[in-house]
Amino acid sequence: MNRVVVIGGCGRLGLRISLIAANKGFNVTAVDIDDERINEIKHGSLPFIENGAEIYLEQALKNKTLKLSLEYDTVSNADVVIITIGTPVDSNLNPSLEPLAGAIFDIAGYLKKEQLLVFRNTISPAILNRIKTLIEDKTGFKVGKDIYLAFAPEMLNEHENIHNLSNTPQPIGTFEKESFKVAEKFFKAITKGKISWLTPEEVTLAKLMQNATSYIQAAWVNESYLIAESFGANMHRIIDAMEIETGGKKQEARSTEHSSILRNPNPNNSGPGMHKEGWFLTDRTPFTELITNAFKINESMPSLIIKKLQEHKVSKVTILGMTSKADSDDARASLSYKLRKALFYQDYNVTCYDPYLPEYSDSSALQDTDVVILMTPHKEFQNLANILKLVKRSNCLIIDLQGFWKETRENGNNGILQISSTKTATKTKK
Repeated sequence: MNRVVVIGGCGRLGLRISLIAANKGFNVTAVDIDDERINEIKHGSLPFIENGAEIYLEQALKNKTLKLSLEYDTVSNADVVIITIGTPVDSNLNPSLEPLAGAIFDIAGYLKKEQLLVFRNTISPAILNRIKTLIEDKTGFKVGKDIYLAFAPEMLNEHENIHNLSNTPQPIGTFEKESFKVAEKFFKAITKGKISWLTPEEVTLAKLMQNATSYIQAAWVNESYLIAESFGANMHRIIDAMEIETGGKKQEARSTEHSSILRNPNPNNSGPGMHKEGWFLTDRTPFTELITNAFKINESMPSLIIKKLQEHKVSKVTILGMTSKADSDDARASLSYKLRKALFYQDYNVTCYDPYLPEYSDSSALQDTDVVILMTPHKEFQNLANILKLVKRSNCLIIDLQGFWKETRENGNNGILQISSTKTATKTKK
């Protein structure tokens, strides 16, 4: 079990598993349809930001354990075939099998007996049996006897880097024990984390529930922000009052696992998959309100910002941060785009600045703006004074619902701060 082929191997999910396996002694071929990305990777450049991945890519290319290809025929020489293509939802919010079915059709003619086929993506548990049937129908092989099938979604937290993947728990879902044994052998070679045997439904639910838990917790914090406002209370003062000290140093309770309800509000809490994965969990339960209401709360935050804007006479508005998470160039499902469109429809002059995205990397977008709206707290934005220097005007409204800046936490009204002509931070009127 030395040769690995990763379908979708130049994507964010596919490249991580490709690099990890290539640095654990496997000969890996990353197959992708994006020839531009393939060329970048071949020349030692990552096509996107992936913390810690540079050294993995450098070593894999140096040791010649990573190859890249546009062709599916490399599957015929593989011991392990990993599919990292996702499952979208259709216009009715039902899981769409087409992308996965297309991948199965593309590789079916190259599959051979005793190969391990691993689905690494996030999949609706409702389509797992259909995937098994498709594989058996297209290949003529029997799963668990002629070919082995496993579902092993990446359980890495999106804020962790590639180094953590080697220590992350890896539950594996299979229809029978034979496939689990083969998959277990492979994953034991690439991770020191706990490996568990689950059914395919259980392992996909584990991934979906992990993501949904984080999403629902964030929705509760956003709703807490709204509750605080309804009482005329400042959410950031509440959060700061709950700081605890550990080992002589202050540790914010909102950053701990057990105090997650005290995390900062986040008007951009979406990110890849969050806008669709919750719907994978709602078709089998009569109580869908928790998931659907979390979606409504998080997705409504851009509208809340616009409502706050309407209390002020402003023309030019600049959105700060267009990616879905800080210090990343991943803009998938970012609510910054929803905000931009809504502002445009409200007839504001909208500009955007994000140093991680080439199309928005011009800081002159901030010049002479009436309002700065922080959506993504990149490290490059940490100094508010530097941001105001780029604005180059004496009066500016700051909207920072996350309380990212000290000035807005201490002097703002729930993240709304008016910078006065005398450079003095004052609370805005309600």
